[in-house]
Amino acid sequence: MASSPSSLLLAALTCAIASGGAAACSEESPAAAAPASLEADVPRAPAEADARRAEADAPRAAIVEAAHVANAPAPVQAEDGATPPASAASAASAASAAKESARIYSKARFAWINPGPYRTRGWSGYLGLGGSVALRGGSVDAARTPGEGCDAWYAVEPRGYICAGASATVDPNDPVVAALRPHAPKIDSPWPYDYAESTGAPRYPRLPSAKEQRRSEWDLEAHLASVSKVRAAEGLSDEAIREIDEALVGVDLKPAGVAAPALFPFGDLVREARDRIVNGSTVAFTRAFDAQDRTWVVTSDQAYMPKDRLKPYPRSSFQGVWLKDGRSLPLAFFRKTDRPKYQRGAGGRFEPTGASFARLASVGLTGRAEVEDGERFLETQEPGVYVLADDAVVVETAKRAPLEGDNDPSSPPRKWIEISVLGGWFVAYEELTPVFATLISPGRGGVPQKGIPAIETAATPTGRFRIDGKFVTATMVSSSNDNIVHSEVQFVQNFHGPHALHGAYWHDAWGELKSGGCVNLSPIDAKQMFAWTDPPVPEGWHGLRAARDAGRSTVVLIHR
Repeated sequence: MASSPSSLLLAALTCAIASGGAAACSEESPAAAAPASLEADVPRAPAEADARRAEADAPRAAIVEAAHVANAPAPVQAEDGATPPASAASAASAASAAKESARIYSKARFAWINPGPYRTRGWSGYLGLGGSVALRGGSVDAARTPGEGCDAWYAVEPRGYICAGASATVDPNDPVVAALRPHAPKIDSPWPYDYAESTGAPRYPRLPSAKEQRRSEWDLEAHLASVSKVRAAEGLSDEAIREIDEALVGVDLKPAGVAAPALFPFGDLVREARDRIVNGSTVAFTRAFDAQDRTWVVTSDQAYMPKDRLKPYPRSSFQGVWLKDGRSLPLAFFRKTDRPKYQRGAGGRFEPTGASFARLASVGLTGRAEVEDGERFLETQEPGVYVLADDAVVVETAKRAPLEGDNDPSSPPRKWIEISVLGGWFVAYEELTPVFATLISPGRGGVPQKGIPAIETAATPTGRFRIDGKFVTATMVSSSNDNIVHSEVQFVQNFHGPHALHGAYWHDAWGELKSGGCVNLSPIDAKQMFAWTDPPVPEGWHGLRAARDAGRSTVVLIHR
């Protein structure tokens, strides 16, 4: 996908996740990150003091998304004071939940998992919105544990403890839990949410009135007139739409065909205190519906945004190669453009066949090369077919592993990852056996300059690191402008201070220098590698700190 001027803003981002000092990654070259307080940026009631202290116990690096604390909101009240009936789907969902084995459910963006039944900065992980985890012992009574700083600690699988209260509950029919359940991220998909680029869309805490829309959207009348004109014409080209309103190019203006659902009044424990997503920033959403002559989306944190100000991202189909079933290194990948295939002609010289390797395709190599007129041609595993070496990204097997001690075949193989910044490639190993190879997008600043922090030049740090935190999704916030966000980036794995491996749903430029220093993987690859690396994220957990009790951690070796 070509970069638009607005999408360039997506580069100025810092990963906002709670990783105990090892979270955050820059998608541009912002000023050096400084620790941020966990205090939320909204007023809090005195009764929330205990929950605030728990939140403040979790250290974070750079600009971090605050887990705003508030009392559990009450259900929407009808005009006569009665609680409106749940939909049939909600009732069925609640009934299904009641039949589950005993679990504890998140009511917040962060429901912390502590290593013991006490408050600590050394948290082990957390549950996210719509998430839940099984209770240890199989029942609420068996999991209930005496502890400090909380009236109700519960032991969870496979380890750790969660405090039931403002952020979590053991009641599957809790109104907040029931309302969040349909909006949980789709963790079995490379795209846990639907994603779009904002053209300056406002965020509303509830479905807004016409007056509230006019107050938040200064150009509302002209904007809606342009939307009507484009809809009425149907099938217009991008050029024709641009003549009406450039901001509507790429916007999906089709109605959802779904009526407004019953909307729950979530508080700041669930919803970020943000009233707008600026132009070029991104939005993650769970569903769309029609109301008040517009189509709206429900964001991942339960705000409402007009769909006519969002440009959905195309989904990249690129994925790497599992090295099995006859696939092996060396491999050639092809980035940026299609690349011609060559063969020996009648005169014995190399000439194009007329066919090409598609951009992002791969082909096995035999390891043989021939030189003609100073150019190297690599023999592929396609009979008689060669590729110009300068056209290919060649990935070969490493000769040694960055692991301590010798290979021990009697134990589970140790995992490590090799990444070439300038080559734009990534190989996953089990001991010295390569198991997966792909293209990635490292920092557009290349490798670090001596004496200058990598984050200042949008470089990807080189050296030997380890996975020290894993997060199913995490919102990224610019370290220099907290209005610029990248919502719910998928399958994040921190490895060095503010740098991480993570999915990138906003581009398709694999193999090219693209990020602000992190290692971007395609969404499909990010999901696969998130599942493959150690330590594994336990079922139900949204985030994991790779501490000693989590087990072995995958080594990450990055070089030029």
